[in-house]
Amino acid sequence: MTAIWRFPIVAPGCTRICAMSRLAGLAAVALVALATGFVLADQIRAQLLTPSNQVARYQSLVRSVQDLEDANAAERQDIAGLRSQIDALESQAAARSATTQALRNQVADLRSHAGLVAVHGPGVEVTLGNGVPGDSGAGGSGYLVNFEDVQDVVNLLFASGAEAVAVNARRITPLSSFSGSEGQIVIDQGPPIASPVKVDAIGDRNQMQAALDDDSALPGVRARQVQFQLHLTFDGLPDIALPAYDSSLQVPHVAPS
Repeated sequence: MTAIWRFPIVAPGCTRICAMSRLAGLAAVALVALATGFVLADQIRAQLLTPSNQVARYQSLVRSVQDLEDANAAERQDIAGLRSQIDALESQAAARSATTQALRNQVADLRSHAGLVAVHGPGVEVTLGNGVPGDSGAGGSGYLVNFEDVQDVVNLLFASGAEAVAVNARRITPLSSFSGSEGQIVIDQGPPIASPVKVDAIGDRNQMQAALDDDSALPGVRARQVQFQLHLTFDGLPDIALPAYDSSLQVPHVAPS
């Protein structure tokens, strides 16, 4: 059978406007079909490109993870370096602190030996008292306790292990001086003191007592004990309190070279 194409027949009563409307409808149908084709083509192309896009996205994610791991590794190295620096600084600070504490201990020890701080501890207490005048005034003032007697006792105590000494509650220092006359004892710039004189010493109590018991020690005092009954006694005590030095440590006649 042979297909027969028929041209659209325009009704005899149809005008030219009617024909143009029919052509416009056909054109609209053609445009809709063309748009539908483009949409289908885009969908097909998107479906065909999806696998490659997923691979690219995965590769991008892998690169991002690797970059983050590299950055974390670098930051961990930085943190380790900072921790090492902190440890070094803490060690230096501890060393400085130990050095500072050692210096403070040395200063405290020097201040203690210089008599600048009050101290207490076991020790001995020595008492010196005037004796009895000789018959008809023989011997002059030999029965009186003088500054040399006190100085001899102080020197003996320091030589026997005393760490701190005070005479009538006046602290003795390495710069202390003794002077006086006729039973008056002057220590440093202090007021005169007289019998009885009390010498307190903190230190090795047994060693100081042994030195005071030695008959060969303090020969001047021992001789006047016999001649004038000069009074010399001592006792060991478990705890003695000594005040700090209360005068000047300046040396008026000495200047640095």
